[in-house]
Amino acid sequence: MEAMNSDNHFNIVLVIVCQLVPAIESVLREVFGKFNFHEEPGLFQFWACRTDPDSEEIGCNLVLTHLTCNSTQDLGLEDYRKRCLEKQYPFIGIETSVGNWLAGRAAQTGIADHMTKHYVVDQDDQHSTDVGVRGQLVLPVFFDEDVENKLAGVIEYVTPARKESYVEDFEQIQNLLKKVSYSP
Repeated sequence: MEAMNSDNHFNIVLVIVCQLVPAIESVLREVFGKFNFHEEPGLFQFWACRTDPDSEEIGCNLVLTHLTCNSTQDLGLEDYRKRCLEKQYPFIGIETSVGNWLAGRAAQTGIADHMTKHYVVDQDDQHSTDVGVRGQLVLPVFFDEDVENKLAGVIEYVTPARKESYVEDFEQIQNLLKKVSYSP
């Protein structure tokens, strides 16, 4: 978060460090570690959903966590991650305009989304510019809290080039999440 003091003209930058629930972090580490990239470059990162317990608004702030996996240490994917870390993302509420930011849309709707070769986006949108020709798959991750499912955050899988389809990747992640979540 940046603030400008009109009298002194200085910026204040707030860096949010978030701690994940140990069980969720453990599951995600295992999923990222067991994912079969088929010897292709790819980047996994996790956006944690952080809510303000004192707020009555429905929604959360997505905060990029330290959980990441870059299968081949692709420099383009590392640059994308750095740009994500530098950005300040807004509160994601029910009526927030998230544009083409797929992680924001997945958090808002609770539905997985992807950007393939056939998916056309508004190139004037800032997030579309950051993503460029890369492909993406985003999956919201939920955990049980009392009697309801609560959004833990969003897994983002980014590839250097857009694929024809991310269905196999989606199914692999979904199966790994189920397997790892329910293993004793």
